[in-house]
Amino acid sequence: MSFEWKLASLDELKSLLLSTPLQDAQIRVNLATAKVEQPLSVGLEALDFVVDGGAEVAIEAFNSPGDVDTEGVVGDAAAPQDMTRLSPPLVLGEQAWLKYAVRARTKARGGVTIPFVAAGASGEVSLLMADYHPHPLTEDLRDALNKDTKNLRLPVVLAHVLKLQPKEALCFQARMRLEASVSMQWGDAFTSNLNALSRLLPGGTLLSLKTTVGAALTGNVTVSDDFIVTFSREQPGALVVSVQKGAAREAKLASAIGVSIESAVDPQLFGGVLDAIVGLPGATQFEKWLDKLAAKKLGDEEKKLLRLTLDRLGLSHHEADAVALKTVWEEQKAKTRQALVGLAAEKISAGFQYEYARLSERQTLARLELPDAQVKKLHTPLLMGRLAHVLKQVDPSMVRSYFHQDTKMVSEAWGFALGFSKWQLVQSLGQKKLHRVAQYGSPDHVHGPRRYAFLGVRSYEGGLFQGKGGWSIDFKCDMDEFRPQPTVRDFNYGLYLQIHRNGKLTDATLRQVIDEAIVWHVLDDADEEQVVAQIKEATKGQKVDVRLEVKLADPLIRELMPLVALGQPELFAQALARAMPWDTSSARANPEFRQRVYAPLWNSYLQEKAKDWTPQRAAQRAAAWLKQDPIAKGVGAAVAYWEGEGTARPNTFADVLDKNARHADIGGQYGGTYVRWQRLVAGMAQLRDGLQQGRDPGIIESVFEELEEFWRLSFHVKAFGALLLGLSMKTVQGLQAVERTLTVVAPADEPKTQLVFTSSREG
Repeated sequence: MSFEWKLASLDELKSLLLSTPLQDAQIRVNLATAKVEQPLSVGLEALDFVVDGGAEVAIEAFNSPGDVDTEGVVGDAAAPQDMTRLSPPLVLGEQAWLKYAVRARTKARGGVTIPFVAAGASGEVSLLMADYHPHPLTEDLRDALNKDTKNLRLPVVLAHVLKLQPKEALCFQARMRLEASVSMQWGDAFTSNLNALSRLLPGGTLLSLKTTVGAALTGNVTVSDDFIVTFSREQPGALVVSVQKGAAREAKLASAIGVSIESAVDPQLFGGVLDAIVGLPGATQFEKWLDKLAAKKLGDEEKKLLRLTLDRLGLSHHEADAVALKTVWEEQKAKTRQALVGLAAEKISAGFQYEYARLSERQTLARLELPDAQVKKLHTPLLMGRLAHVLKQVDPSMVRSYFHQDTKMVSEAWGFALGFSKWQLVQSLGQKKLHRVAQYGSPDHVHGPRRYAFLGVRSYEGGLFQGKGGWSIDFKCDMDEFRPQPTVRDFNYGLYLQIHRNGKLTDATLRQVIDEAIVWHVLDDADEEQVVAQIKEATKGQKVDVRLEVKLADPLIRELMPLVALGQPELFAQALARAMPWDTSSARANPEFRQRVYAPLWNSYLQEKAKDWTPQRAAQRAAAWLKQDPIAKGVGAAVAYWEGEGTARPNTFADVLDKNARHADIGGQYGGTYVRWQRLVAGMAQLRDGLQQGRDPGIIESVFEELEEFWRLSFHVKAFGALLLGLSMKTVQGLQAVERTLTVVAPADEPKTQLVFTSSREG
C-alpha cells in the first residue's frame, strides 16, 4: 500500500516560482502554498493519521545562514562556546533545503488513550508534518521542486523514515504528553530538601542522615507541551532522532508536568533514614527496646535510654502503654516512608520544572543516534512521545544528549536545578550571569501571550575563608502561565545560597564549617560537639566535599522582601556580627556571642554611613567598646587586646571592615559594606514596589544588578544568609519554611559516604 502524498496543480505552482538557482538571494523563505491532491490515511497503533484532500501545504526554502525555520530542523550551527544549545539536525552552509509542511488530523480508535493533547472537545488533534529535501545551491528552484514532489514523505510512515538519505529529514510537531525519566542519586535528593523528614521530629531536634551517594532514584516525568520529533540521517545505517520544544503555531497552554517515583525505596536506605529519625541508638535497637517493654523485660538502664529516645521522637506520652507505642511507631515508619517518597518526587518535580522553564523554543531535549534496525522497533514509541520507554531500550552510547547532558543520570542535582541545564557551567571564577528565556504562546511574539524565566547566578571559585572553595547564589524568577502582558506579579521567586569547600578538614576548618552552619541556623550550637564527632568518625581524615545550602521558596520570599527593603540597620548589624570570622578566641567561637558583642559596632558603622571608619579608627573604636561592653567584660582583657587599639590585626573587626572595603570600588574608601547594603535594600525595594504596582518584568534585570553587587564577597554572602534566616523568624511562614542542610561527602570512599545534617523547627 502506498502512502505517498501529492500536490495538486503542480504546473500552476511551478509557474509562480522563479527559474533561478537556489542560492539566489531573491528567493524568500516562504516560497508558496499548495494543496494536497487526494486524501491519505495512515493507521498506527489504534490511531488514524489523516491528510485531507485539499489540505494546505506550505513550501519554504532555506539557502543561507540566518534563515529561520519555525520547526528548528534547519538553522545555523550552535556557537562552540554555547554549552546549553545543540546545533539543529540540518545545518545551513553549503546546501539548500526545500521544506514541505502539511497539517494532518489524528484520532484514537476504540477508546484508546490518545498521546496527543486535544485543544477542543472533539478528541481530534492537529499535527504539523514536514519533509525536508536537500539540494545543491546551484540547482534550479523549479527543477528541485519537480524532483521533490515525486517523492513526498510522512514521518508517521516507517518506510519513509528508513529511506531517508544523508541531509534529509522528516519531522512532526504536536502538543503531546511526553514521557521522560530522570535518574538521580538519593544523596542529591536529600540536600537542601530535608524538611519533609525533619518535620517528623519535635522542634530543635538534630537530624543526622548517613547514606551512600550511589543509591539510585528514578522518577517518571510526563510533560504536556508542544514538541517536535525529527528523523534525520548523517550517515548510512543509522538515524538521528531529535526531540525539541516546539514554537507555538496556535494558542498555547502552559506546560503541565507530573512526576511519579518509579524506584522502590531501598531497604538499606530506608533503614538509614529511620536511624536518622530515631537518633544515636538506631531504629533496630529502639524496636528491641519496644519488644522488651511489651514483654516487661526492660532493664532500668534501658528504660532511661528508651525515655531519651521517646523524648526525641515526641512520644513520651505513650511510654506507659507498650501496645500503643508500637502502633504509633509503625505509623511513624509509614509517615517516614511517605515523606521519603514525597521529598524525592518534590525534588524531581521542582527541579524538572526549573530546568524546563529555562528551555527556549526549538531547544533540543533529547538526541539519539539509532541503527536502522532499532528504529524499526522504536518508531511508534518515538512518535507517541514515550521517551522513557525508548531510553530503556537503547544502549547509553546511543544517547548523544538528554536535556543537555551526555548521560541519563543526573549528577549534582543541587538547589533548584537537576543539573540538566549545565547550571554548573556558569559557576566559574567571579561569574555573574542573568539570562532571560522567553516562551511564546502564539506566533504573534509582540502582542500574543508569553512566559518568561530568568536564570540569575552569582558565583565564585577560589580561596574561601583560608581554604579552597566558593559560593553560589541562584536568584529564581519564572512564570507558570502565559500572559498577554506579564508583570512581576506573575512570577515565582526563590533564592538558593550555597557555600562549598573541598579538601581535608583540620580541626580548625571543621569548626569553621560547623560555625557557618550555625550562622545560617542549619544547626543549633548545642549540637556542635555531636556533629563534629560524627563527621570525624565518617571521614577519618580523608579529603571531603562540604556544602552548606539554604533554599527559600516563593511564599517566604514575598514575606521577606518588604522586611529587607525597610533597610533596618540594627537588623543588618546583627547579621554582620553573626557572620564575623570564626576563631578560637572566646569572642569569636560562637555566632550568638559574636552577634551580641559586635552588633553595636556594626550598627554604629551603618548609622554613620561608614564615614570616618578607617581601619585604624575602627580598631580603636572596637577596643574601646570591648573594654566597657558588659558582655565582653566577662571574657577578660584578652578580648580588647586581641582586637588591638590602632591596627587592623587579622580577622579583627577592623580587618574585616578593611578587607570588604578594599574590594569595593564604590562608595568611598572604606564604605564598601555600607554602600553594598544600600544597593541590596534598593533592589529589594524596587522589586517590592514592582509587585505592588504590577510593573514590567524588565525591572528584574535591574533588581539583579543591585542584589548581585552584594553577593560578590564571601563575608557579605554569609551576612546575607544570616539576615534572611533571622528575618524568617519574624514571618508567618517561619524558619521551618527554609530548606537548609549541611552535607559532607567523603570522595575517597567507594561508594561515597554522605552525611546530611539539619535541625528541625516548630511549624
